[in-house]
Amino acid sequence: MNHLTAADRDALADQLRAMKRNALDEIRSTTADIEASLPPSIHEVQSQADEAEAERLGDVRFAEMEIDRARLRDIEYAQQRMADGRYGICTDCGEPIPRERLLAQPIALRCTACQLAAENRQRP
Repeated sequence: MNHLTAADRDALADQLRAMKRNALDEIRSTTADIEASLPPSIHEVQSQADEAEAERLGDVRFAEMEIDRARLRDIEYAQQRMADGRYGICTDCGEPIPRERLLAQPIALRCTACQLAAENRQRP
């Protein structure tokens, strides 16, 4: 983390806090949407199409929530690395992650070269 100035670290910490607030707001909003879309009563008559559409919308909202939860985990992991003094160091090669990459992607775990290699390994 020595390649980052104190101002860089402060700006990145602020950015991570803002990202965390946004992720939490998204999770709360999606939770409220899911609760609002639950069927009001088992005694109401619904068509199969209505039930299918409600299920589809529920699946979409749950998927959105999982994406938000994963993003929140990534943010909290970045904050933990910052607290431990490991922030800004590539988890694969141990080299500093360029300042510009961190400013663009504060939750980055890897330098660009290692990230590309990791993505290439995941491709079939």
